[in-house]
Amino acid sequence: MKIKKLFTYILITGASVSFMSCNEDLIDINPLTNNTANSFYADENQMNQAVMAVYNAYMPIPVSSNWYLSEVRSDNTLEINGGGAQRDWADIGFFTATSQTGAFATAWTNLYSVVYRANLVLANGVKFEGSAKVNQYQAEARYFRALAFFDLVRFWGDVPLVIRPLSIAEAKAMPRTAKADVYKQIVEDLVFASTNLPDVYATADKGRATKYAAKSILGRVYLTMAGYPLKQTDKLALAKKELADVIAKESAYFTFPTNYRDLFTVAGENKSNPFEVQYLSGGVGLGSSVPGVQAFQYPSQWSAFTPIDGFDGQPEPTLLSSYASTDVRKAATLDSGYVEIKTGASSNRIQFTKFLEKGYAGMINNRDYPTNFPVIRYNDVLLMYAEILNEESGPTAEAVAILNRIRTFAKAPKVNPTTKEEFRLAIEKERRIEFAAEGLRWHDLVRTGRAIEVMNAFVTRNAYKMAKPVNENDLYYPIPQSEMLINPGFWQQNAGY
Repeated sequence: MKIKKLFTYILITGASVSFMSCNEDLIDINPLTNNTANSFYADENQMNQAVMAVYNAYMPIPVSSNWYLSEVRSDNTLEINGGGAQRDWADIGFFTATSQTGAFATAWTNLYSVVYRANLVLANGVKFEGSAKVNQYQAEARYFRALAFFDLVRFWGDVPLVIRPLSIAEAKAMPRTAKADVYKQIVEDLVFASTNLPDVYATADKGRATKYAAKSILGRVYLTMAGYPLKQTDKLALAKKELADVIAKESAYFTFPTNYRDLFTVAGENKSNPFEVQYLSGGVGLGSSVPGVQAFQYPSQWSAFTPIDGFDGQPEPTLLSSYASTDVRKAATLDSGYVEIKTGASSNRIQFTKFLEKGYAGMINNRDYPTNFPVIRYNDVLLMYAEILNEESGPTAEAVAILNRIRTFAKAPKVNPTTKEEFRLAIEKERRIEFAAEGLRWHDLVRTGRAIEVMNAFVTRNAYKMAKPVNENDLYYPIPQSEMLINPGFWQQNAGY
């Protein structure tokens, strides 16, 4: 029994509350029941149900943010031709997307849905001041609000910083907030979360956000603030402290599985990572779409269902060549073809299959996969910490040992970078292969200032036909046109769009 079981209970009983947005264009949320904010929050149990609605709102993010807006944008994926039709992922990957590209509106709406539900929990939690349980619930809400704004500010730069429920008039008059101020709020939310969340939960609540989930994300946020665009290098020391606090708890909470592949199976979930999005198959509305968007075609022995939109792309050749011959991460992340067991038809197409548990029989459609998605993995904590050590003092023995610990676990040969720049490139390469298909690559390239150089080289070697080279304008996406039209002329569109 864990948190996803509670999701099921809430959905089946209709107890979960989902609220109408004060601005139906800005934040489009379909209510599950007729409950409203005025009649809800009568007790702590209903507060808990409202918190579960925040968790539920985050479930689409691994697809709309991590895959479409990050992984597809990066040099990890090689788009082909969009399957002969218009596909948002192809436009994003080819750098031809516009403010009317639907994936942008979807991601924006999904993220602000998380913000809206979190704000409702926070606004109504004042009824229970002094309750330790409600402090935890508010900390969970602020954790998710921080996650949502972290994506929003990285994808769009200045965004409306909404920290309370708004009326329609207020929402239409909400300005975009400067990036630095958005980050300030993200930090405040995560500090509150890390102070008020428990270290660990009982089995029934396994999968909820913990103190160390908040600290892990806070470390990532500080590391990002130290890079592009803020370049606040004083944040490196703050990131180091948060990540060190997590590493100190490894033996208690973050076990390395016996096999690398177990990091991405139902049996291995909630054992090795600070935080995962919880999924559950079986037709209860809690399944994952991730395997359904990351591949082109599955044979019947892998899955009974065809991928959602037939991703007409594949892992980029330099990603494939980055794995050592002994590195088990390649087989855990990719599949190099198949023979269809029913017809004998074969394919040599290489596909991302990291989150596909082959042959799983409990699903009802291609949006009902069971495997959790890691928002942040413990290996990420370790590699970020090693990166900071290198930035401070060059490739220290500790930094190199951490890097080689990750490689040894993956059965890859050890490396020995001897200069700061060599270590930077070694970390960049390691993160690329370690976190392929998880939506980190684009953000890593942007924060380290490497995106323009790396992506232009990618465009050249893969003969992409570009109207212009990738430039600084491409580091952000356009504000969705549907949002710009809510109050025409009020917001200025991002440069280059």
